[in-house]
Amino acid sequence: MLKLFLLITFTFLFSNEELNKKLNYKIEIECPGNVGCECVNNNDCKNENCIRIPKGGYCMPALNDTLPNFYSLNQFEELVSLKDIKTNGKFVLLEMGTTWCAPCNVLASWLTWGDNEIENKRWWKPEYKRIKDLINNDKVILITVLYENENRENANYDTVYEWYDNFPDEHTIILSDNNKELHKWLKPTGIPAITLLDSNMNVVVYTNRGLNVAFDKLLELVNEK
Repeated sequence: MLKLFLLITFTFLFSNEELNKKLNYKIEIECPGNVGCECVNNNDCKNENCIRIPKGGYCMPALNDTLPNFYSLNQFEELVSLKDIKTNGKFVLLEMGTTWCAPCNVLASWLTWGDNEIENKRWWKPEYKRIKDLINNDKVILITVLYENENRENANYDTVYEWYDNFPDEHTIILSDNNKELHKWLKPTGIPAITLLDSNMNVVVYTNRGLNVAFDKLLELVNEK
């Protein structure tokens, strides 16, 4: 009986160690030249995409760059690896946001409750209504990654659960970037910042601020089919 108890205890501890290791996974950025590295001009970046933000110039994601792996618990306390999400050939909208971000709340309220406040925003386009249909009909995958809470502190899993309590949208995967690992790769400066990915988690179109670039490109691609 004691041996069984020790075996169960060891397995539990090992599982927790493995879980903590994954949840504290670091995205390694090898500089110079790679996404996330400092740059002065496009020639400094392997993908030739040097973008200036308030903190300086950085090599930013470009077409066909592969999103690094990232682990988080989702709103159901399940471990999620971005690399292991079954996309089944679907496009992926990856949203970087915070709970204090008013436009993030407006977007989530529209997706969850059909709140029309979003239609009063200057960045809104009537054709974006189709985006919601694509998400709700499981034609497109939406992943919301929260990196700060309402106090502008690093997000944690309580942030995810509280967000889901407010916006229980069954079509959205909600994750937490506790240590801002994904943030250092995507470097959002205006949120929500939405990147469009293909089914292999490769960048189709990237922007560090807003949703228009991703939404417009997605509609362009689905209209071609």
